[in-house]
Amino acid sequence: MKKALLILSILLFNFSVSQALHPYLQNVTPTSIYVNWKTSNNNETIVEYGTNSTNLNVTVTGNTNILTDVGYPGNYYYHSAKLTNLSPNTKYYYKIKTGSATSAIFSFKTLPNPGEAATADGHIRFLIMGDNQLKNEPRYDSLVAAAKRKVKEKWGASLDPNDNIAMTFMVGDQVDVGTLDHYENVHFKKNRALSGYLPIQTTVGNHETYGTLGMNSYYSHFYMSELNYQGISSNSENYYAQQAGNVLFISLSSEHTGTTQFNWLQQVLTAAKNDTTVDWVISLSHRPYQAEQYVGDISNWVRETAVPLLTTTDKYIMHVGAHHHLYHRGQLKNTPTYNIISGGTAWDQYWSMSTEKDFEDVQKTISNWMYQIVDIDVTNGTMDIESYSIGSIYKWKNNQLMDEFHRYKNKTKPNKPSITNTFSSTVQLPITLEGSPFSTNEPELLNTSQFVISKFQDFNVIEKESYRDYENLFGKYATQRDSTVDVNLGVDITKMEIPTNSLDNGTYFAKLRYRDRNLEWSDWSDAVSFEITNSNTGTVTLSIDSPTNTYNINQTINVNYVNAPTTNNTWIGIYKDGQTPGTPSSQSWQYTNGTSSGTTNFTSGLANSGRYYVALFINNGYTEVADRIYFYVGPVPTISTDETEYALGTDVIVSFTNGPNLSNDWIGIYKMGINAGDAPSTAYEYVTSTNGSLTFQNLPKGYYYASYYLEDDYDAIGNKVFFKVGDIVTELWIDKPVYELGEQINASWTDAPGIVKDWLGVYNEGDNPNVQPLISYQYFQGLANGSSQIENQNMPNQEGNYFIVMFTNDSYNEVSNRVSFEIVSPLKNTAFEIDKGIKLYPNPTNNNKQTFIQCDYPIDEIELFNTEGQLLYATKNVNNNKYSLLTQDLPKGIYIIKIHSRKLFTAKLIVE
Repeated sequence: MKKALLILSILLFNFSVSQALHPYLQNVTPTSIYVNWKTSNNNETIVEYGTNSTNLNVTVTGNTNILTDVGYPGNYYYHSAKLTNLSPNTKYYYKIKTGSATSAIFSFKTLPNPGEAATADGHIRFLIMGDNQLKNEPRYDSLVAAAKRKVKEKWGASLDPNDNIAMTFMVGDQVDVGTLDHYENVHFKKNRALSGYLPIQTTVGNHETYGTLGMNSYYSHFYMSELNYQGISSNSENYYAQQAGNVLFISLSSEHTGTTQFNWLQQVLTAAKNDTTVDWVISLSHRPYQAEQYVGDISNWVRETAVPLLTTTDKYIMHVGAHHHLYHRGQLKNTPTYNIISGGTAWDQYWSMSTEKDFEDVQKTISNWMYQIVDIDVTNGTMDIESYSIGSIYKWKNNQLMDEFHRYKNKTKPNKPSITNTFSSTVQLPITLEGSPFSTNEPELLNTSQFVISKFQDFNVIEKESYRDYENLFGKYATQRDSTVDVNLGVDITKMEIPTNSLDNGTYFAKLRYRDRNLEWSDWSDAVSFEITNSNTGTVTLSIDSPTNTYNINQTINVNYVNAPTTNNTWIGIYKDGQTPGTPSSQSWQYTNGTSSGTTNFTSGLANSGRYYVALFINNGYTEVADRIYFYVGPVPTISTDETEYALGTDVIVSFTNGPNLSNDWIGIYKMGINAGDAPSTAYEYVTSTNGSLTFQNLPKGYYYASYYLEDDYDAIGNKVFFKVGDIVTELWIDKPVYELGEQINASWTDAPGIVKDWLGVYNEGDNPNVQPLISYQYFQGLANGSSQIENQNMPNQEGNYFIVMFTNDSYNEVSNRVSFEIVSPLKNTAFEIDKGIKLYPNPTNNNKQTFIQCDYPIDEIELFNTEGQLLYATKNVNNNKYSLLTQDLPKGIYIIKIHSRKLFTAKLIVE
């Protein structure tokens, strides 16, 4: 597919202009590598290389592609030379030439042959880094430099990085927008410390798809479509597989999901399962498997489709994500598989900035800028990973080790634990289940415990579960938004407390297992049973074994019952929706045989499609003692639209396949944020066939979803499909057109896309968001209709003309009208500079206003005194660079403000 932006591809000739040359390596294999660089003129592309730094005896002439971009201020010559017929696992020295400009001598090392080690001590190692994005912040280049220092520190300052690191994987969003400016000044420039020594392999992030060129710029700079594994190629830059030693890296695109990528993944995985040279499989995608901040902003395709497929091989060890600009590490519950977010350095993401949730498959979340060193011992079958931090905007760190974890093959699992309680009679809550001490024959420590409690001896329905890691880093520590508290500190996870009234009366079964830090689970303990009395009177309940409440025709239906009457004439029946028990016969029925809790198996299932319900009856009659459980039997439809975006007035065609075609099945169109049944649909049509399409005309502008509903009711089955009608759909407005410095904007909107990372951006009037940097950004939890007050720190701090606009899904795609506003000073020249980097404004102020304190360093404490030295106001733990002081209650006069930051500042405040 080379190359969407190539305006000119020329076999070279010479002309000379002096310029600095910085090489960028990519696509290393055992026998080849790409060397790339950018210049502002001259199409000469020459690489001289050899195995000795004093004898670069081979010369390769490459190609130059002249790229163009709207607004790019100059020429963009992209040089590429592919070096071939190289020897595996061999170090080469090289320099690059364009005209009279010649680079310093760098080095690279080819990959070893499949299955082999890269170093003399039998290892192969990699770096992993996440989001870059920011052009004017010295973050990512600091991260790269820190990684280079750590490599030299660990393996020798006299060595090149490639003597011990095979390559770097970067997990997307290496640019903020797909412009030539960002590829030159963000991706390439910030990677210079390592890009001439280590090949860099990238993964597609959402920000690569934005900007003036979008993915076309990505396609023009990288050559991943040439990579293959076992002859299996994606024929795409979007996703690829690459073997390095005994490790297979599978770089997925969370931005290009679908059947084509899944089919390719199946082929790759089938080959890897049978490949004796592959011991480890690591997958990567930009959007992560899980996230404890901005909850829901993950790749559901990765979580629900790709990773479950990958876990079908025991070679699969880790999924690496990014997108969230922090670090997290967790483990899949039932397979020895890690999931991490690598810890990028892009837009600030700290505690209390978003919707947050503590997930059991995440052991720690740390709001720091971090990278990983992956160390594979090929000979001994071990993997060790270290995660290093350079800190945050609040505190810089010098390569501080924040996490380390491992996976060692062929180790024994922990010894089978036991629950040591002795239950000789009935018990009353609260009680504590006591697990035996963790025991293992390996040098491993306890990582996780899992207790489960059920009324069923086979544990097919879990009443209560305790799944805990020995540590659980979640939430900010005190007011430190970049530090994380361990909520499990001091918790004994070998015990499970069962509080008062947390379980109903009845007989229960409990069991336990332990997991070590090598991700090995012990066997389950023997189950213990106990009977609870003097607690809640249990509610009679039914449940079924289908999480989606759907079954295939003739599929076994398992019905669980709890707290049923213990008479021999209690029974469970299945009826068609709409049938009244007693008038027609049931579709199927069985007695509970006098047990209070159990499972009834309807092994023959149901032969006809439709909606059904299951009910519990007593005394051989038709008196129901539990809530009905409704379910569906039959084919599950798939629906789709012919487009994802429609011009206003264009027909929207919704197609469906595999529909049950029951009486009065229908497809409904609803606006985002509206649940079916809560309000009328925007449009609907009845379905009259198993496969077909329906045309919806003259839909108003908006963000919509379509779903398949059964029999004139609101029971949806199958997938939802999302689409948009109209160009600018979202209506955005603010509370006034002119604001004084320090005032806040109240923004409101209707018909937003409803995605968790929709955001509001503030720009200088006339700026292009795909080119110029923003003033500030603010998320608003993905509300389809709502309002948000722009926080103080996100308001412009200078007079001028600005606009605010809404973007969707963490992109630069504008989805609302732009709203202009002006910032003015209440009094000219009232911003009083206390010291370099700290200001107080407005000053003088009045008792109807706020006074703002702005500091280049985080403010710790603020104190306000009158002229007699009396303390009037104090606040501690501000931990912000800006503070708003309310002055409406202050009488006219002179006051003294003391500001505690990197040092004590004292200022005079005048209230007029």
